Amino acid sequence: MKFSLYLLGNFLKSFALISVGSVIFFIIIDFVGNIRMWLSKGMDQVAEYYLNYLPYIIYLVSPVAVMLTAIASIGALARYLEISAMQGAGRSPFRILLPVLMTGMVITALLFAIGETILPDSNYRRLEIMETRIEQRKNPRIKEKNQFVFIGSDHSDWYFRYYNGITRKGDQVSIVLQNNGKPIARYDARKIEWSDTSSSWVLSNGWARFFALDGNLSAYKFKVLDIGGQTSVLPEDIINERQSHEEMSAKQIKRRIEILRRSGEETQKMETQWHFKYSGPVTALVTLIIALSLSHKYQRGGALSRQFGIGIILTFSYYIVVRVGLQMGESGILDPWLGAWIGHIIYGTAALGMLLRSFRL
Repeated sequence: MKFSLYLLGNFLKSFALISVGSVIFFIIIDFVGNIRMWLSKGMDQVAEYYLNYLPYIIYLVSPVAVMLTAIASIGALARYLEISAMQGAGRSPFRILLPVLMTGMVITALLFAIGETILPDSNYRRLEIMETRIEQRKNPRIKEKNQFVFIGSDHSDWYFRYYNGITRKGDQVSIVLQNNGKPIARYDARKIEWSDTSSSWVLSNGWARFFALDGNLSAYKFKVLDIGGQTSVLPEDIINERQSHEEMSAKQIKRRIEILRRSGEETQKMETQWHFKYSGPVTALVTLIIALSLSHKYQRGGALSRQFGIGIILTFSYYIVVRVGLQMGESGILDPWLGAWIGHIIYGTAALGMLLRSFRL
């Protein structure tokens, strides 16, 4: 137990140090690469940009930091025969490395949680800052539309003369609600607005018409009408400023896929990125297993530097295969799930094989 805590403590201290160093190094490289742009901006904009960029940087560097940490900390223990001493005391290599493997699983779970909770909003703010305030170009995100039709997930039909995605307000709207393909109600209003208080759509100055199964029609005029509970359409369904998967959680991507399908648009890219939301964090666990297979056995001479070199080559080739898989999934060459997972399947299988082989040697 004491050795497990000692090993885990060394791993976590090294991981914290390497992660902080990797983040700082990443920021410096990015800053220097864009220094001509930053010099013409105020430090408040620069600080705000990198503050919102920080969660994504941590997400990106964590798998590499895990690999470097495992080779540095576990490799040092193996070099000074501390792991060999534990094996001599009757512990199996798997039992010795189990605390680190469990830590890798926790890191993987944390990366997924960060990707679902923190990254969508921070990436959205970062891209908004870069595209509108820093690069001073027209924001490519659609913020308003004129004269368009929208089909809701509840099969409701919406017509807008004008709608603004920022204010969540529109002019001259017609909404037809259906049940089993038959219209049951129609609302025509001069104004429509989303109410955060009631989490529903509020119509102003219009007519409500209801169609009975026996063919009868009833109608009345209204000044203000809340249609909450009658439709499941949300403001982000009509106009979603978050066009990139980096700005969305898995749930938001899934909803976006459903909207694109109803509109008859291509969903291959979004489907691949939805699967990658789940497969991406696995990179940290796979790189950890690769590093452990290289570092936990005692080797003479300059083995540690050789392990670093092999680990870096394997990790970056792993990244390349993952990116190629994603491109093949997005282009339709592979099924979306396979495009998102193929790199992890190949290198995960190879990593487990390497680890089991190192236990037998």
